[in-house]
Amino acid sequence: MLGRIALIAALAAAPAFAQTKGEIDWNRRVLVGHGQGAPDLNAPSVAVARLGAERAAKLDAYRNALESLKGLEVQSGGSVASLMQNDATLTARVDGALKGVKPVKTHYYSDGGVSLDIEVPLDALPAELARAIRVPAGAAPLAGAGAAAAAPIQMQPALVQGDLLVQVAQGEAAVLDNDRPAARQKAIDDALRRAVEMAAGTRVSATTEMKDFQLKMDQVLTHAQGFVRRYEIVREGMDGTVVQVAVRAFIGTAELDKDLEAMGLLMARKGMPRTMVLIAEQNVGMAAPRAVWMRGESALVSTDLRIAEITVLDALKNGGFGQLIDPEIAAEKTVQVGGIATEITAAQARKLKSLTGAEVILFGQAIATVRGEMPDLGPGWLSCTATISGRAVNTDNGDILSTAEATQSAAQLDDVSCGKEAIKKASRAFGQDMIKKIAARWSKDVSSGNDIHVTVRKVPSFRTATDFRAALSQRVRGVRNVSQRSFAAGTQELDVTLQGSTEEFAQEVEAKKLGKFSVRVIGLTPNTVDLELGQ
Repeated sequence: MLGRIALIAALAAAPAFAQTKGEIDWNRRVLVGHGQGAPDLNAPSVAVARLGAERAAKLDAYRNALESLKGLEVQSGGSVASLMQNDATLTARVDGALKGVKPVKTHYYSDGGVSLDIEVPLDALPAELARAIRVPAGAAPLAGAGAAAAAPIQMQPALVQGDLLVQVAQGEAAVLDNDRPAARQKAIDDALRRAVEMAAGTRVSATTEMKDFQLKMDQVLTHAQGFVRRYEIVREGMDGTVVQVAVRAFIGTAELDKDLEAMGLLMARKGMPRTMVLIAEQNVGMAAPRAVWMRGESALVSTDLRIAEITVLDALKNGGFGQLIDPEIAAEKTVQVGGIATEITAAQARKLKSLTGAEVILFGQAIATVRGEMPDLGPGWLSCTATISGRAVNTDNGDILSTAEATQSAAQLDDVSCGKEAIKKASRAFGQDMIKKIAARWSKDVSSGNDIHVTVRKVPSFRTATDFRAALSQRVRGVRNVSQRSFAAGTQELDVTLQGSTEEFAQEVEAKKLGKFSVRVIGLTPNTVDLELGQ
């Protein structure tokens, strides 16, 4: 017992490690990753603590080396990070190159802690990176910069052919035990999986997403080939001992639409946005659209004349929208805002967000009219048509996510019932169409980059504004493009195309030193970030 107490005391006295980092040594032409691992205080001995600390140090060194590599500038502008984000194959090659390196310098502390370095020769980087990286003045080009490479497969967005999405993707697999046919089949499977990922637009990166999201995506993609009706081999070849196969996959849209798991994951990646539905309704015999959230006579509607709102809410719920504002609360808070009838302004949308927490508002109107009698069905039968139109908007910036319109007909023995049935059918079609369009927009945001607005305050000069814009572009993961909208009176307005969530962007900007800048996040919504530069 006394020995164990002494061991715990020794481990608890472990020295505090300095912040780890990585660096590029252009003189020796190596990428260096410094890693440190603290001992496990519950380990039964120093030797056991050291094993765990060494594993942690290796992983830390790998991460730091990768971050340094991602920060390098490329010839076309931007950074290696953005280059890797658009190429899963390149990312896998870099990952293999870094993780396969052995430590070059290891220090063991008496308490079980470990510090070590890994070094990766820059001239051993994949040719795609070697050609793209901008080397410092006076430094020789990287060895792979002149290497010939096969023409890359262009990963274009999926094309629509009837009820099929056509997507080209490339997969690869290593040859094990000289079994090339098995590796070829694995490469085909990998390509089909990537094709479904790109068509669905719901790729999840293990380095930027929560673990349970990754598990969900893995579950979705375990049956990825179930979406593929057929495929064609576009090209195949060898890269060393790796089989590479490019396929053109024909993916069933109906199967993708029914995959609610993928929709749920997409919602999760967008932060599970809370959604409110406001639809004014004009049934047969009414002079204008009315709603309970309007003021005055326009608000005097009976409960059974909220058909459109209830039907659309049901469609959204069945389509994977889990965070829906209760219609009674929506009506009560909308009345407080006032002035909302057939249009909604950006200011009104922001006010509703503050009152309800809604991040998306689906706003529209439904109108039913009588078309005439239908004697073929019998005496007294009437034909009615209902049209519903609307748009979904982000409440924080007024951005229109999607618009939709649907028209449906119905037949009943009285005009009011006829109009109600037509509105219900039109609302159901409208809701389904809106779900597809919002999902398509969010899928594009997830796979191609989400446009957010960034306001930077306390910017002392235009030179500082220019430098900060460059720092965001080159040093923050997920940033694909930064455009400056304006600079005036110490405030800079930027449009940022971002791969990943706004919250992740804000956390990294605040936690990371962007060169000479110290940054504080003073405001955050799903589509906007307010920053303040420190001294």
